[in-house]
Amino acid sequence: MGDRNIDLTATEIFEIITGFIGTQILYTASEIGVFDALAGHGEKKTAEELATELSTDVDAMERLLNSCVSLHFLNKSLIADENAQYSNTEASCKYLTSGSKTSMRGLIHLNKVYSYPLMGNLDSAVREGKNQIPRTFGATSHELFANLYSDEAGVTTFVSGMHGMAPLSTKAVVNAFDLSQFNTACDFGGGSGALAYEMSRTYPGMSIKVLELPPVVKVSNDFKPDDAGQLNVEFVAGDFFVDELPETDLFIFSVIFNDWPDDKVARLLQKVHSALKPGGAILIAESLYNDDKAGPVHPALRCMLMLAFTEGKTRSGREFRFLAEKSGFSDVKVKYTDGIHDVILARKY
Repeated sequence: MGDRNIDLTATEIFEIITGFIGTQILYTASEIGVFDALAGHGEKKTAEELATELSTDVDAMERLLNSCVSLHFLNKSLIADENAQYSNTEASCKYLTSGSKTSMRGLIHLNKVYSYPLMGNLDSAVREGKNQIPRTFGATSHELFANLYSDEAGVTTFVSGMHGMAPLSTKAVVNAFDLSQFNTACDFGGGSGALAYEMSRTYPGMSIKVLELPPVVKVSNDFKPDDAGQLNVEFVAGDFFVDELPETDLFIFSVIFNDWPDDKVARLLQKVHSALKPGGAILIAESLYNDDKAGPVHPALRCMLMLAFTEGKTRSGREFRFLAEKSGFSDVKVKYTDGIHDVILARKY
């Protein structure tokens, strides 16, 4: 909160104005397949070789590659009497190639196809106070997601996008509180299961269910980690808004509540409170505002994305404490982490 009165320099404002260009360079290099084309161990290629392989203009490819070098996505080596050769950085190998277990390519694609166009209508979202899915895609929210979930490829794309955030958050969420007293847990809308698998590694005695919609459960094997056989994680098909909730000691909500308005969040919290036995708890992972909502930056940016994309918003720890206590929970603890998601633990007594 101490930096809220700092004046930006003209250079810093310029960088914000033009920041979208770097974003589009990353989107383009990823979608064209630059990082995958350089994915082999020690793989180095010239701009001409990559242009031929990826069916692009040679000069334009060289410009793209040099831009990626300046943004630290690629390395560039110059050899006497030869063309420059390009290779992936260590970070690109880890996060930008499709074959990596920690790949963020799905997240890039999801943002390129959905978030970026939606944010182009942010001015309308602010004027109207409504999400911009109809204006951006010519469909209602229900129609958009129904179409996305209509085939396995669409579901895989969406789950892959959400899975791309796992390297940024799962360890911080799992380690925020001591959860060793809980024998069972249920991760609501747990997507690929990344958080559940990490929790099982940390608490091997805990039995964990991932409650997801049937189409997501169907593709869940695509995201299993190599050590899944040693982890106590099970996927269960269901809709937590509609179906009876499974019996468990701990309900987990990771990046769920920012999609919904307060009244819908309250209804779900009340449903969960009724399903828990005394001593049970909820664990909420979200990007949290400070209580004065002057920052941090990531929750503030996400709040505007939620305005354009959903019915929900980013909340502060204080707001979550109020919602949880109003639904019957007590001993509400808020932990700000070093990851992109902060954590709230609340109990039923």
